[in-house]
Amino acid sequence: MKKFSLINNIFGWLTFLISLIVFGITVEPSVSLWDCGEFISASYRLQVVHPPGAPLFLMLGRIFSLFAGNDVTQVALWVNMLSVVASALTVMFTFWIIVHFAKKILNISLNQEEIELNQAIAIIGSGLVGALSLTFMDSFWFSAVEAEVYASSSFFTALSFWFILKWERVKDEPGADRWLVLIAYSLGLAVGLHLLNLLVIPAVVYYYYFNRYKYSRRGLYISSAIGIGALGIIQSIILPGVPKVGAFFDRIFVNSLSMPFNSGLVFFMILLLGLISYGIYFSYKKNHSILNLSLNCLLFIMLGYSSYGMVVIRSLADPAIDMNNPEDAYTLTSYINREQYGDRPLIYGPYYNANYISTEEGSMQYRKGTEKYEEIGNKVEPVWDPKYCTLFPRMGDMQKEGGPQGYQMWSGAKEGKKPTFGQNLWFFIKYQVGYMYMRYFMWNFVGRQNDMQGMSGDPWDGNWLSGINFIDNWLIGPQNNLPDTFKANKARNTYYFLPLILGILGMVFQFKTRKFDANVVLALFLFTGLLIIVYLNQPPYEPRERDYSMEGSFQTFCIWIGLGVLFLYDYLGKKLNMNKTALISLITLVCLMAVPAIMAKNNWDDHDRSNRYLGLSFAKNYLNSCEKNAILFTNGDNDTYPLWFAQNVEGIRTDVRIINLSLLGTDWYINALRRKVYNSEPLPLSISADKLVEGKREITYFFDNGQFDQNKIYNLDEVINFMTSDDVNNMTTAGGREPMNFMPVKNFMIPVDKNECIKNGIVKSTDSIVDNITFNIGANSVYKGTLVVMDIIAQNAKQGWKRPIYFTTTTGSSVYLNLDEYFRLEGLTYRLVPLKNSKDKMGLIDPDLLYNKLTKQFVWGNMDTNLKMNLDDKATLVPKNLRILFVQLARSYVYEKKDNKKAVYLLDYSQKVIPEVSMPMDLRLRYYYIDTYYLAGENKKAEKLMEFMIKDCEQQVKFYKQYTGSKAKFVSEKLPEALQYITECAKRATESGNKKLGEKYNNLYNTLNR
Repeated sequence: MKKFSLINNIFGWLTFLISLIVFGITVEPSVSLWDCGEFISASYRLQVVHPPGAPLFLMLGRIFSLFAGNDVTQVALWVNMLSVVASALTVMFTFWIIVHFAKKILNISLNQEEIELNQAIAIIGSGLVGALSLTFMDSFWFSAVEAEVYASSSFFTALSFWFILKWERVKDEPGADRWLVLIAYSLGLAVGLHLLNLLVIPAVVYYYYFNRYKYSRRGLYISSAIGIGALGIIQSIILPGVPKVGAFFDRIFVNSLSMPFNSGLVFFMILLLGLISYGIYFSYKKNHSILNLSLNCLLFIMLGYSSYGMVVIRSLADPAIDMNNPEDAYTLTSYINREQYGDRPLIYGPYYNANYISTEEGSMQYRKGTEKYEEIGNKVEPVWDPKYCTLFPRMGDMQKEGGPQGYQMWSGAKEGKKPTFGQNLWFFIKYQVGYMYMRYFMWNFVGRQNDMQGMSGDPWDGNWLSGINFIDNWLIGPQNNLPDTFKANKARNTYYFLPLILGILGMVFQFKTRKFDANVVLALFLFTGLLIIVYLNQPPYEPRERDYSMEGSFQTFCIWIGLGVLFLYDYLGKKLNMNKTALISLITLVCLMAVPAIMAKNNWDDHDRSNRYLGLSFAKNYLNSCEKNAILFTNGDNDTYPLWFAQNVEGIRTDVRIINLSLLGTDWYINALRRKVYNSEPLPLSISADKLVEGKREITYFFDNGQFDQNKIYNLDEVINFMTSDDVNNMTTAGGREPMNFMPVKNFMIPVDKNECIKNGIVKSTDSIVDNITFNIGANSVYKGTLVVMDIIAQNAKQGWKRPIYFTTTTGSSVYLNLDEYFRLEGLTYRLVPLKNSKDKMGLIDPDLLYNKLTKQFVWGNMDTNLKMNLDDKATLVPKNLRILFVQLARSYVYEKKDNKKAVYLLDYSQKVIPEVSMPMDLRLRYYYIDTYYLAGENKKAEKLMEFMIKDCEQQVKFYKQYTGSKAKFVSEKLPEALQYITECAKRATESGNKKLGEKYNNLYNTLNR
């Protein structure tokens, strides 16, 4: 075959086209959950996302959003298409990477154009199998169809690695090292996407070093030191150090020379670029080639890194999304270094149950004032009890909810006792490596049980699964007689180890034939996989699965999957007396069918997000749960970012002011509340900005100074004025401290102007309006964010309740300030009203208002029309709440409104808009549906649903009974629950008058319970 490079290019672009079509067909047409709403919003309006930012992604996203034209409903699709295109390009470059290594394995010159047909088919076949395996790989496909940074990050990883292979082809030609400068530039650009891309550096250094020098153990050590050192210098010194030094210059220019803010930063950048440029000129003149190359690489890294200029420029414009407000050198430094998230020590640090014994002062901290940078004070770091510290700390995250229990469960550590170093290592091996890496690895190349998030290692949620029964039975228990509701999970995918086996064969063959190349691929595989695990130091109970952070490792393994074709060709070629061209053609076809085809078949239904509008529908339903000009408190990613998207991009309900409670403890976010945003007026705040700057009133403790009667109830507004007073007479010096504010009482009241509340539509004149809202805050301290919430509520009440105040139902009771007895459920939100919940009722509900919202206003994201839609476990959270709301409202119509017709309609309608085929109900909720049908007099519908439930319970009981021996502990709660609901159904059927059906189910219970 002649003109191999042309054939290579054609097939490379073919893989791009195939993957582009696949991802284009399955891409989500609107906003996805998690960070996607934030990224799409910020791309559309060039805003500032959470630290450390992704300026390059946002600028590229803005370009893609222009294809939507004037149709804002298409913006999300086009920003999602950025990930589609980036992922397709990643597949293409992966194809060319595999082709490069395949040619070397077959001892074909990299620049050779004329190749025997059988060899050409072997090389192209390897590339196709590996590249298409990547296309249909679980984690990669998930990122490819939504607006997140990981698809673009994968592209830059593949691109940078491909550049070093291109360098190899021309390494002996003059100017070949320009490819290294291009790699540096691509890495600098990639920093504007995600720092994961830097992990390609060691592999690039290995490849360069051993192409220039003969392989030796000493050379391996040198290249390792250079690669890891370069990675460390760029990530730990250059990237955080440049803005830090720039901040120092800016402070000198502003505070000492009375220059404008950021003038010192601009001067430093010009100085830095000037010094690098002079160094390049000097090294060129003196013929110092290594120094010249290094400085050129540094220069182009800095040029790529300059994308962060967009962050400062846009932050100065005070956009609606302006996370951390990084408009000056100091806030930019904090932003890039992710200081708000803290860090997890990697070399030496405390265990999760360590106590700090003192504090030590660090460097002076500064903030931007009106004219100069002001001192905040020295950074205070805790000093931990050295008895509870260890080398290589793996169990040091101080998370409050479930952290200690999680560490103890996974490591075997005992409550109240210091973990041993062995337990520390066991947690690393069992949880961090085994559960948070190997489990994800096996998902992608062996199979996956379901998309339920695994946390505790139980046999039900998120395990890997092969499809080979005796292995799966040993791993997670019996897989025979699976209940239909278990089988219904679309993410139950099995590949029978075939991708893994082919990849291992490819790895072995590369090590056998091209050991150096294999070592480089192995380095990339490890640095983007296991070493990320070491660096992230993940705690138990993450809010979501984290497989996306290891995509680079899985992507690298696909190189070996492709090279597995060559292993089979070599092995079978020696065993079979067969025409080589026919043999390799057959092998390629079989491998394509056995690996990428089987992955595509299994993964398609749970990765197809076409015609899915869940995120947008959730956002609309949250916003439409609020009245006009509402204040809505949210807490998590999924009840905030989709709402930001709806307002910022599609202009939906811009009158509602969304306040994310997890951000409310920061001065920049509080200050943003004082500005008008779209159609939302500034919020009522009595606490001035200077009293809430960083470092002030971060936490206010309760202290009984004896001057306040703790049995009395005090006006909330007056107490807030006391707590934020700068008068030292309103402070305490208890414990020998400097004067500090304190919370003098815990019992508060909010006076209610009944006439204003009625006038503003908060309540009706016929309602039992309270004179005061009274509550006990139930805490010994309040953080700054809680203080601001209290002030917003108090000031809004003073202004006659002009703006309705809501909390999302998913926010969590911990942030309700014990006000929940004054909450009225109005959809996906609770509204604070001057009405008190009566203990003998189900809660404050306006049935007709809720009925109208659920049946006429709420939208369902095509769940009601697209019965093939996949809902992963996080996408089911809101529909689950809505189902509960439907049942709760239906029961309210039965008990209070005496309107069975509407109750039945609600139950029927809920099953239409949230069909069970898309999201099966759990046993408890299904029983409530049955019970409510009975209460409403619809016995036939109750019995029809009961029949389905009994079948499900029977299947579950038979399935759980297979668990014996040590695995029986896993069904200790689930088996009795399934049996219990059979008896509950029997009892309910009998009570309704169908004794025959009740007897039937009782007999079934007796049979199953033997």
